[in-house]
Amino acid sequence: MEVTLSPLVSIITPVYNGAQYLDDLIQSVLLQDYPHIEHVVIDDGSKDDGATVAILNKYSHLHWLSRANKGQYSTMNDGLQIAKGQYVCFVSADDILTTGAVRAAIDYLLQHRSFDGVFGITSYMDHNGIVFPFLVPFRGASLGFYQYFAHIAHCSLYVKAETLRKKDLFFNPALKYTGDYDWIVRMHLERCKVGFLNRELSRVRLHESQTSRKYKNDSFSELDVVRKKLRVNPLAYAVLSGVNIWTIRVWKTARLLNEAGLLGAVKFLFGFIFKKV
Repeated sequence: MEVTLSPLVSIITPVYNGAQYLDDLIQSVLLQDYPHIEHVVIDDGSKDDGATVAILNKYSHLHWLSRANKGQYSTMNDGLQIAKGQYVCFVSADDILTTGAVRAAIDYLLQHRSFDGVFGITSYMDHNGIVFPFLVPFRGASLGFYQYFAHIAHCSLYVKAETLRKKDLFFNPALKYTGDYDWIVRMHLERCKVGFLNRELSRVRLHESQTSRKYKNDSFSELDVVRKKLRVNPLAYAVLSGVNIWTIRVWKTARLLNEAGLLGAVKFLFGFIFKKV
């Protein structure tokens, strides 16, 4: 496939009962300064009295459809099947793209034509859109370290659609919580060449209604199964993921010590010890 100077980029969004934040996402895509974007949105059978569909109907530029519920990862696969862009990025309905993200990613890929994709920095925000001073250790680590650090968010990852289809890199629809982890680790196993762009490309919204938060224990259990299936080295995982987690804990403790004093830091440590943080 010939790569043009401004190739079409497909932003693919699965949405289920997403009326609360969907407008913010759509606007963040509309405000991109890149000229050739299609925004594919699939409503996965929302049951919110038509609120999600009402928002989608407001935007004539969207390529969207609504159908019976199939699950998040099946919906993302459907989006990839119908996307027309040479490059794709999967962005959840409660997240946003940051200013200039698409242009920055595509400029990088046009300068590195042998690469299959590129990822950038992801920030985290609360339900009101206020950005957390959240440390992401090893955020520039190569794709091979993702299995240990999980430092790449799919909303900051732009990949050639042709690569995904040729290498059968679709999401595993049997997974409920860890399909993105499984997907990105398989990219590494398929020897995809993915670069790093040292700038913010997206923001992930953390809120209590997120599936990963509501079903945290189930998510951990599924992750164990996925790691074993993909033959992630258990010793390397224990060591490197442990270093990653403790780096975050130490940083949070230091920040709380600075902002809330010794009592705040002690409360955080007790919360961590008793699995509340």
